[in-house]
Amino acid sequence: MDKVKEQYFNFRGVTPEFYTTYTIPAYMAKVLPHDTSRKILDIGCGFGQTMVALRMLGYDNVSGVDISNESIEHCGALGLNVEKVCNIDDYMENHRGEYDLIIMSHVLEHIDKSLIIPYIISIKSMLTRDGKFLIMVPNAQSNTDCYWAYEDFTHWTLFTTGSLYLVLRAGGFEQIEFLDPYCVEGLSYAKKKIKLLLLKLYKANKMFWNRITSSSYHKPSPAIFSYEIKALAK
Repeated sequence: MDKVKEQYFNFRGVTPEFYTTYTIPAYMAKVLPHDTSRKILDIGCGFGQTMVALRMLGYDNVSGVDISNESIEHCGALGLNVEKVCNIDDYMENHRGEYDLIIMSHVLEHIDKSLIIPYIISIKSMLTRDGKFLIMVPNAQSNTDCYWAYEDFTHWTLFTTGSLYLVLRAGGFEQIEFLDPYCVEGLSYAKKKIKLLLLKLYKANKMFWNRITSSSYHKPSPAIFSYEIKALAK
């Protein structure tokens, strides 16, 4: 399995060219520090697409870690500050209270379920007093739901809003905000209105068939149906 992790992108058929048009999404731009000198860490930085996009916005104190040799080599060639890290606890020991923002996009689902909460505890220990944790994970409640549990062989679990909220709270975070739940940030006014209307119909259909089939969702958990869940924790 270590070989699979180290050559993850090669085995998945993903190349750096896949991310050449990547830009910071609107929901992320809204929660970035106003001070571009703030320290940011990208955990599971991949081919550095987020780091490059942040650099384009003027953020000059961004670093990244990844387990993949492919990632480290490519990011190094781009002049990015990256480090190969196989054990987040070892890295955490030297970086306690250091980062103002930690970003982790589609990484948590690759971690053994029994290690997820300790992993989050380690992440929280690396944040400054007012630091924030921005996390994105595949959504088990989305229209493509369990497809993402099996499309990627290295996925251990998927999340809903409820399960993500639980592990973040158990990891020590007290305030959790789900970002852009309808995926309309950055859309024009007209497109936003149309999408919200269609999502309202989609949700009504879901609720109708839940009633017919005597099914339900956990009431305290926000109903989000997009491919990924985005959350900001502090």
